[in-house]
Order: sequence, then C-alpha cells, then structure tokens
Amino acid sequence: MNISQWPLGKIMQLPDHCFGRRYLISCSLSVKEVVIHWDISELAFPEVCVVWELVLQGTSSTPTLDIFRLALGDQLPTTVAMMDGLEPVFNGLGLTGPGPRGIWVPTANGVAFTKLRMPLRTAGRRLVLELGPGQVERVSVICGLVVSAIPKDIPSCFNLD
Repeated sequence: MNISQWPLGKIMQLPDHCFGRRYLISCSLSVKEVVIHWDISELAFPEVCVVWELVLQGTSSTPTLDIFRLALGDQLPTTVAMMDGLEPVFNGLGLTGPGPRGIWVPTANGVAFTKLRMPLRTAGRRLVLELGPGQVERVSVICGLVVSAIPKDIPSCFNLD
C-alpha cells in the first residue's frame, strides 16, 4: 500500500518493523590542540528520517570536561560563525543557550539515548560535530545516530485507510 502521501504523524504511528533498515551515521574527533575542530559524517541523512538511538562517548586526558556541538550541515565548517548558523540535530539537548547547544563530553561511561523514535527533517544534510576549544592535552569524542528512512509503502494487510 502506498503511504507516501500520508502525514508524518500518521506514519509515525506504524509499528517499528515498517520503517525498514536502520543504519549508523557518525562523526568522531580526537584532538591534542587547544583549538576548535570539526568533523562531518560521510553519509547524509535521508530527507526525512527517524532517529532511533543517539550514542555519545568521550575520553579526556584530565578530569576537566570539554564541550562539543551537533548540527545538520552540507559542508565542514571552518569558523564558529558557520557552526552557529547550522540547525541543531536535537533542540534542547545540552547547555542552555542558543543552538546548536554545547554538550559536555561524557568521559566516564558515555551516554546512550535509546528508543527515541524521533522524526527528523534533515533535507538530506549530514551530521556535523564541533569539538573545543579544548581545555586539556587530549580529548576524543564519538557520536553515532541510528536512523531509518520514512517508509513509502507498507504491506496491504495493514489495511489502515
């Protein structure tokens, strides 16, 4: 059954198995300098997707914590102003302030947000990660999002019309 014209809210009510293959979109940085660094994912998000999980892991050479930011972008930023102009992946995640908000590097056990099932309109952009400016000799961060595309067809046995 073709559901490509259904509203997103109705599609999100479908069972999980209707959303098809899930895959990882990730960025990672490992830096030694006390300057800002950026990374951009190799894979682009689907135009509209579902974020199922977010995993954050960091390491630091000292207990001092650093901050990173996540955004949607088409190219690797080269300035803080470019990053400031990008759309946050998660509104409200991180320190209070304008987006994309800063998130503490999770140095102990990392952070995993599972069972999110969050629709995200990305316009085919990629994940952008900003790290720094560093406060320590060495800091690393890995960010991964498990996503799937929005289904366009479902088996007719659902008969949901």
